[in-house]
Order: sequence, then structure tokens, then C-alpha cells
Amino acid sequence: MVIFSATRHGIEFGLFEQTNIQRLVDDRTVEEEILYAQPDVDRQKARNICGAMMFEGDNALKKVSVLSGGEKSRVMLGKLLAEPVNILLLDEPTNHLDLPAITWLEEQLCDFRGSLVLITHDRRFLQNVANSIAELDRGHLTLWRGDYQGFLRHREQALQAEH
Repeated sequence: MVIFSATRHGIEFGLFEQTNIQRLVDDRTVEEEILYAQPDVDRQKARNICGAMMFEGDNALKKVSVLSGGEKSRVMLGKLLAEPVNILLLDEPTNHLDLPAITWLEEQLCDFRGSLVLITHDRRFLQNVANSIAELDRGHLTLWRGDYQGFLRHREQALQAEH
């Protein structure tokens, strides 16, 4: 997972990649990882983010070295919450997450006030989060405004009309 923030014309990007949790520092606690994510994050904000990531109370003081892969993914996603971004680029964010963590992520993304570009194979997650779909199939881009189930119905009707 890589997180970066790049300012260009008022755009703040946050990137989550599925395979790069080694960017976390094993000797830090969950809380410290959030504190170091952004200079203006104070301890209270870090604790609020930890709680939102299901690291409440003393769990926020766990060392990164003892966390599971899913917990590390939640820490990386929490670091994104600490960043003032308006565009999130997420590559398979539900990998290694259990159902409560996925539900938490869905809630966070539904409350996010920026733009979200999401790559996922998790159809339930897509249904619950996306309000527009872009499908690239054999070099052809199809855009759909609406949820995933509506997109599937539209695509099926288009295929039937072709035959």
C-alpha cells in the first residue's frame, strides 16, 4: 500500500495499493502511524481515527509488528483518513479485510466528500459504495450513472439487443 498526497491545481490525491503494507514501521503503534501521517494530526484526531478503524482504547497502542494483514490494511486506510484528500484511488481495498472492517470502510467511503476511483472484484462492496461505474472491456469504455446492479441490468439488456 502506498499513500501519497500530491497537490496540483487544488487536487489532493490519496492512493491505496493492495500489496505494500511494508511501508508501515513495525516499531510504531497504530496511533503513532496515524500521528505521523500528517503534521497537523493531533493525538485526539489520531485516536478518533484509530477508533473508527476498530482500534479502540488500548488497541490503538498495539505495535504494527503484531498486527495481522487485515489490521495493517486498516491502519493504511486510516492514514488516508488523516490526509486532507479530495480524490481517493483505491486498488482492491477489501483484500485481507474481515466483514466488520469492510462494513467500516463502506461507511467511511459513503461519507467521503471527494471523488473515488475504485478497483475491486468485491461485487457486494461495489454495490454498496459506487454510484457510477466505468467498465473497460476490449478497449471500449462504458460509463453508467447508478449502482452496480443497475449497471448489470443495463449491460444485460444491451447484450440482448445486440442478439
